[in-house]
Parts: sequence; C-alpha cells; structure tokens
Amino acid sequence: MRTIEIRPGVTIAYEDHWFGEPWVTPEAVVMIHGNSESSTAWSQWVPHLSRYYRVVRPDLPGFGASPAPQGYTWTATELAADIGRFADALKLERFHLIGAKYGGSACMRLACDQPGRLISLALFSGAVRGSGGGNAEAIRTKGVRQWAADTMRSRLGSAAPMAQVKWWTDELMGRADPRAAHGASAARIDMELEHELHRITAPTLYVTTEGSGLHSVEEVEKFARKIPNVRIIVMPGDSFHIAAVEPDQCARHALRFMQEISALRARAAE
Repeated sequence: MRTIEIRPGVTIAYEDHWFGEPWVTPEAVVMIHGNSESSTAWSQWVPHLSRYYRVVRPDLPGFGASPAPQGYTWTATELAADIGRFADALKLERFHLIGAKYGGSACMRLACDQPGRLISLALFSGAVRGSGGGNAEAIRTKGVRQWAADTMRSRLGSAAPMAQVKWWTDELMGRADPRAAHGASAARIDMELEHELHRITAPTLYVTTEGSGLHSVEEVEKFARKIPNVRIIVMPGDSFHIAAVEPDQCARHALRFMQEISALRARAAE
C-alpha cells in the first residue's frame, strides 16, 4: 500500500487503482470503510469501478495499515476533515465519495462541511444519529473480536454465508486496533447529523435494505429526503452492511449513479 502524511502525526495508508486507458485522466472515487474495517472491505468493488474511475481506498486512522494517532477522537467531524486533507494531499480537487456504515456518517459530515468538494455522494447504510453506548461498552469489556463475533450476524444479515461471517469476524474486524474500535464507537454515541443534511448539495444515492437493523425504510425516507438531491434504493434482505453482503449489486448501483452524474457534468462543461 502507499502511505501519505495528511497532517502532522496523521499518516494514511491507501490503495489507488485505475485500469482504464493510460492516456486518460479519470475522475476519482474515494471509498470510506466503516468502524473496525479497512480498505479491504471494498475489494470486490474494485473490478466494477476501476475501469471507469480512479478508485482510491484509504485505511482510516487507526485501522488497517494506518497507525492510530495519539489523541485521535474518531468523531465524524475529525474523520471528515481528515478525508478532506487526504484528498488535498492527493491533489483531488473534486471527487466522488462512497461510504458505508460509520464511514457513511463521516462522508455525510464532509458533504455538509465542504459541499463544493464532491461530484457525487453514495451512502450504503450510513447512520445519521448516535445509537447509544452498547457497542463501545461491549468493546471495552469483551474486546474487539468478541464484540465482532457477537454482532456479525446482525451486521451481515441472515443471507450471509458462514464463511463470510467467520472471515469478517476473524480476519477483518476482529483484528482492529482496540483503541480505534472503541474510539469510533464511543464517538458515535452523541452523533447528530440529521438536522444538517439540507446542507448537502452533491447528488446523493442512499442504499438501504428492507429489514436493516440500522434504520427502518420509513426512517431512511424521513431523513434522506432532507438531502436536496437524493435517490433512495431499497434492496431486499436484512443486512445493514449491504455493501459487504451484495458487493457486486451495490457496486453496479454506485457505478450507474456516478456515470449518470459524470455525463451530466460533461455536458454542462461543453
């Protein structure tokens, strides 16, 4: 992986792929993973997107190959600012942004705080408000791996094969840095984004499922409609991490959406 320092004390590891014509300068899409994950969570998406877009997948601070900075808070506000700094460091003036779960929350925060940066925004079950201290307490008392094991089935849903549940528990989330995992969970307790969603100016795609344990379809309809230019897709199933359970289908939804926005942007520039 490549690494880059985005501010003193904060270094980001990231993957960067473009498999289109070498003489073309493509638009970039930055993909933001959830709590206790890494850029690896998006691996199955890369073949779908990288023929058409430059696909940049950072490991958020403290996760994957990115070290946990001293004093880091993992709030949506701090993460959003660092995603912006990461884009600055890569000289990405404008870009598409995709986020899942808590990564989606940080993406919404960035879209509110720096609306001019985004060509489009795609969210896969991003939360807009805190959900209590249960996750943080479970990580503190049981450890990251046991917390992951206890919650993985509800996260991935009833259709996820046992091999996937085991891999996500043992090889991905269960290996996360305990301080980062707890910090991200604790930072979410008092999070409140719903009343600022009207500030998001980027065309936005929000994907959820019929039986998501994160937000009901009714709740999604209520808060997502506060985003001025939003498109909502409700997929079948009961996973709130649909980006992981149905990566091919979700990637196709995101690709169609981004290509539509890219085409409109190209026509406007003519």
